[in-house]
Amino acid sequence: MSSPRDQLLQTLAEAASQQPERIKVAEAQLKQWEVVPDFYSTLLDITNDKSVDVNIRFFGVIYFKNGVDKYWRKTAKNAINPEEKAKIRSQLLSFMDESHNQLATQSAVLVSKIARIDFPNDWPDLLQNLLSIIHSTMNVNPAILVQKRAILTLHLVVKALCSKTFGPDRKMFEQVAPELLRNVASIYVEHTNRFFNMISTSNDIRNSTDLETSLIALKSIRRLIIHGFQDISKVDETKAFFVLAFDHLQKFYTLRNSFQNTSSPIFELLDSKVNLIGKFYVELQKLRPISFIMTPGSRDVVHYYWQLLVMHSKSYETEMSTQPYGTEKILIQALLLLKGIIRKSSYNQDIKESEELRLSNAVKILEEQILTPSFVESFAELLISSYLILRKEDLIMWEEDPEGWVNFDETDHWEYQIRPCAEKVFTDLITQCRDILSPKILKLLENAALTQSDNLLVKDAIYCAVGLGSHELYDVLDFDSWLVNNFIFIDFIMESYFTSFKIIRRRIAWIIGRWVCVKLSKENRPRVYDVMTYFINPDEDFVVRLTAAINLKTRVDEWDFDSDGFVPYLDRAITLLTRLIGEVEQFESRLKILNCLSLIVERMDSQIAPFSEKITNLLPTLWQVAQSEYLFKPAILVILTKLVQALWEQSINLHEFIIPIIQYSVSPNTEEHVYLLEDGLDLWLAILENTVECTPLLFNLVPAAVGLLEFGSETLKRVLRIIESYILLVPEMTVQSYSIPIMDAFTRLFGDLKPEACRAIINVIDITLQACPFDLLKESIISTGLLGKLLNTILSVNEENPYVLVSYVSILARIIINDPVFFLHFITIASQQYNIQQQDLLKKVLETWLDKFDNIGHPKQRKLSAMAFATLIATTNPIILGFLAQFIGVWCDVLSEVRESGGGDALVYWQEEYVGKNEIDESDASPETKRKRALLQRDPIHTTNLIQYINLKIGECEALNGGPEMFRQNYLSRVDNTLLDQLKGLMNV
Repeated sequence: MSSPRDQLLQTLAEAASQQPERIKVAEAQLKQWEVVPDFYSTLLDITNDKSVDVNIRFFGVIYFKNGVDKYWRKTAKNAINPEEKAKIRSQLLSFMDESHNQLATQSAVLVSKIARIDFPNDWPDLLQNLLSIIHSTMNVNPAILVQKRAILTLHLVVKALCSKTFGPDRKMFEQVAPELLRNVASIYVEHTNRFFNMISTSNDIRNSTDLETSLIALKSIRRLIIHGFQDISKVDETKAFFVLAFDHLQKFYTLRNSFQNTSSPIFELLDSKVNLIGKFYVELQKLRPISFIMTPGSRDVVHYYWQLLVMHSKSYETEMSTQPYGTEKILIQALLLLKGIIRKSSYNQDIKESEELRLSNAVKILEEQILTPSFVESFAELLISSYLILRKEDLIMWEEDPEGWVNFDETDHWEYQIRPCAEKVFTDLITQCRDILSPKILKLLENAALTQSDNLLVKDAIYCAVGLGSHELYDVLDFDSWLVNNFIFIDFIMESYFTSFKIIRRRIAWIIGRWVCVKLSKENRPRVYDVMTYFINPDEDFVVRLTAAINLKTRVDEWDFDSDGFVPYLDRAITLLTRLIGEVEQFESRLKILNCLSLIVERMDSQIAPFSEKITNLLPTLWQVAQSEYLFKPAILVILTKLVQALWEQSINLHEFIIPIIQYSVSPNTEEHVYLLEDGLDLWLAILENTVECTPLLFNLVPAAVGLLEFGSETLKRVLRIIESYILLVPEMTVQSYSIPIMDAFTRLFGDLKPEACRAIINVIDITLQACPFDLLKESIISTGLLGKLLNTILSVNEENPYVLVSYVSILARIIINDPVFFLHFITIASQQYNIQQQDLLKKVLETWLDKFDNIGHPKQRKLSAMAFATLIATTNPIILGFLAQFIGVWCDVLSEVRESGGGDALVYWQEEYVGKNEIDESDASPETKRKRALLQRDPIHTTNLIQYINLKIGECEALNGGPEMFRQNYLSRVDNTLLDQLKGLMNV
């Protein structure tokens, strides 16, 4: 029989084959073996065996790497035992002479994953072992490969340790960082100096080994300094490397620029070296802003990057055509570094309470040596004149793919594209230095207004700056006056469809979108509506149309938007937007236009009705073409919801189109269900709230609502509101058809939900009891076990939240008021289930109810209980009459709290409802709101005079129990006279 190693090797060979059936069998076998002791040590032995096929070894190391996540931690199920782990750790570093690059890299990753868990407690000598391997191979040519593998492994280990963010882990890393830095820095310097010595003696650079090795070492150094030291300005080693890196940056950048062949491996390494040093400075400034400023040489670094921006300001576009991935990235790093320097607020995050003096010194250096007024003005001018300007490639893309250009420009990708990055930097610059820059920007704007056709790209950049600085310029720039004074110019460009003017037309649409939410008078809004809608017309350039549509949404979204002022432009806006959405091809564009339409529908409310057909006519086509665009279909559901809410009763005309969409959106059988469910439920609820009749199509959706109750998830609240809406709309039809499945679902939900969810279900039951004839509900609330579940919860008082218990007893009160005989019949049935006497169970229920009466806070529910107790006493049942004294106490409490009108109503009962019945404005209410108000006004709580009701029931009780005198002798005589006098006084008021 073959050994376990041979069996594993054979199985790995099967798993690494290209035949799916063999792979499936092998992977199943490996899954069984992976929990067996010595599996992973044997797997590592095969992975390190160079005589084994490289594909098998590569599969093995990947399998091992994935197994670390599952079984290496001590707390994992089927965790690898400590002895096997120790054996594995002793062999992990034996791959250093591996010639296969991908295999070696994955082995290094494996070491780093284990190091993240085991260092330093279980693998304390890891770093020293790696450093020993590195130092032992220095200046030994045959061992260059081993050294590269060891440095790469050290880099990945450092990277893994940096990712541990808990306090003790951070402290541990800071303890090992100084020694690591000294060793790795010496390796970096050694190889970098070799490289410079080589190029000083020969112009032909062919051997890139030293450059590759120093690049990997630099990656480790970057993380060590940034994450391993609290303040680099106080440590000699970090200060020295900060200066050294700057020296190397200049040399490598000069050398990089001297290369003619930008596709050569050497150029790519030099470019990576320059970018990595830049990344070091950018990240260091971002995470340690004060330390960065206080470190000697930091001003030189900032000045150098500033000079790069100045030097390339006119030529970088040409350079990008030959070095597309180099120059732009370096310039973006320059902008990011200056952006971090500018943001003074970030400096407060880098200090402790005892270091406020350092903050003060850093800000002083910043303001006096870097952000001087002359530099700020020069920087702003540089950004506007060179980096905010549309480039040639922008204009080419504008012509070739206008829709794609707009969507790309709107995307938040500023850290990777130079113009968006420059916009972010300018925004921060004017925010921090508004007093210096405001006069400069106003002067530029004034000069731009004097020219109509010269240098439109510069004019566009100036307008961009004014838009970006809207929140800082609002009190120095009279935007209204500027807009009025430029309406003549706007009229000119609106009538001039020359290619060049479309750039300014697009920018005007954009700048209006930036300023309308900051400063725009009511008088000028109509003209803005006119300009924005005009820019969307079909004769306009496509970029201008799409930009205007996007920024029109900003105007409509203002908090003080005047819908009446927009009415004259509503028809044109809807017509043009619906046409534009039919012309665009990208779903991103359609989504933006649809969101604009959706907002217009919401803000215009009922005024949208005459134009609703134009919107609804395009939606079926959009729904059809949406296919798998999961973000677009929800947007269609949203606009339909807002349209229904705006149309109110008229929305019934949309049922034929909308209801199949609702059915599709809420069906668990559709793939898109998870994306559409919430918006589909909102649309469904809106349809119900705004309809005056329940069409067959609408009623056929009820089973879907019942089915969704089973989910019991975060959508439960919406589903309950939908069922409530059906009960309010067609109570008898809903109860007759679906009361049993609905009540059965409620019964299963009780006990597994939070108190708020239980209250929501009780509210639906309460409305059902009010809206429907009680005879229709008797069977379902008993046969489904609902009433039994409620009773069991009430009796288990120690297990349920009092907040929920109060709502439960209100259901019993409703039932008693509707049919006390049914209640007693139910008690008889329940007593058989509890296996106790009916009288004992009745007594326990009443005792619990009375004991918790003081927990009932709302006057409505307190009156409901008082009415229920009054209803119960119309009996000869001695158990019920035995509680007469407690009932009288409840009546006295409730009658003392409120002062009812002659009809039995009091304003206090309307608390937390819609409005007092004398204050209802029926013209401003949805159909469902009217139905709820009508139901509330029929509620016995509002229609019953409690004094008269108690008198009536006491009279009935007296008649059933031998007359007033006999009743007094047998029952009232047991009640405290003071309580009786109090009741008599309250009843005679």
